[in-house]
Amino acid sequence: MSYATEGISRVRVRPVPLDLAEGQIVQAPGAAEVTWDSTCEGLWHQVYVNGRLVGVAPTPADRRLLVPCPAGPGGAPGTLLVEVIAVEADARWTDFSGQVAGFAPADGAAVCLSWQAGTYLGSDLESFDVFADGRSGTVDYGAALNAAPIAAAPGGLAPWGYGCVGYGVGAWGESAARYEWTTGPLEPGTWRLAVVAVDAAGNRLATAAEVEVTVAPLPRPPERFRLTAYDAEARTAALAWDPSPDLPPG
Repeated sequence: MSYATEGISRVRVRPVPLDLAEGQIVQAPGAAEVTWDSTCEGLWHQVYVNGRLVGVAPTPADRRLLVPCPAGPGGAPGTLLVEVIAVEADARWTDFSGQVAGFAPADGAAVCLSWQAGTYLGSDLESFDVFADGRSGTVDYGAALNAAPIAAAPGGLAPWGYGCVGYGVGAWGESAARYEWTTGPLEPGTWRLAVVAVDAAGNRLATAAEVEVTVAPLPRPPERFRLTAYDAEARTAALAWDPSPDLPPG
């Protein structure tokens, strides 16, 4: 069996409004409306969210579906990955998640690195580079993960000065500066990441600071999102859903 993506365009994801209260939309947690355009006439459309088949359009003519979305730790709305595919009638409940691009179990999360400049850095500090080991155990210092240098003074403004530490400006103030940089999505597993300081001439100023992190696969979304009660007079709704099987209880 196979699926088609040719002819499917303008996939859009919107929050689901339950009601209006004083002009403000009351948004349903853990749910979204997915709409799309498609020239795949006579085929059924499946919707995948973060690598999991979450629904099938009721008829081949439908171009809209309400779907459950991740909620809770590791499932912020900003991490949603949505794809719509078209299939024949006899395959409409076949799960193609292992084949749909970008939704394999090997997809992991991004890693946010945070570090302090340190007293070993001088006034010639220009930028930082981040390197990784590709889960091999040995960091490859030949190719940086960042496409451009991570500026030590973003926008020309040094992130240090009076109030950074008790010693104010100067070497102590510079050493108190803190930096952050976020990788792209990394495959699940154990990674070694390294941060290297670089001067204006391109020289590395100190020994790299290495850290080991474990990247978990993206969790599957909650299941069986449902409305359990609705009070039209009070304009309140009671909702329920089963948590993601990939997240710890509580």
